[in-house]
Amino acid sequence: MAAVLDDDQDPKEPVGWQPVWKRPRPLKSEAAKTVGLRRQRLRLRDAGRRSLDASQSRRPRSRQSRIGNAAGRRDARALSRVRRSYGWLK
Repeated sequence: MAAVLDDDQDPKEPVGWQPVWKRPRPLKSEAAKTVGLRRQRLRLRDAGRRSLDASQSRRPRSRQSRIGNAAGRRDARALSRVRRSYGWLK
C-alpha cells in the first residue's frame, strides 16, 4: 500500500490504482460546466426553499420548553468546563 501512495513514481510509467484524491480530474467542456453549475444552482435553490418552508411551518415553542433547554445547555457547558479543567484527563 505504501508503494502505491508514493509520489516518486515516474510520470511516463503506466499508473496503477490510485486513491481518489490523487486521480486527475476528467476534463469537462464549457457546455458541460454550465449545465453542471445550472443543476447545482437549482439544487441549492430548492434546498433553501425547503429549509425556509420547514422553518416557517414550525409552531412556536412554549416558554417552559425554552427555559428548560437553556438550563440544560448551561448545565452541559458547566460540566464540559469541569471536565476540561482536569489536567490528567486531557
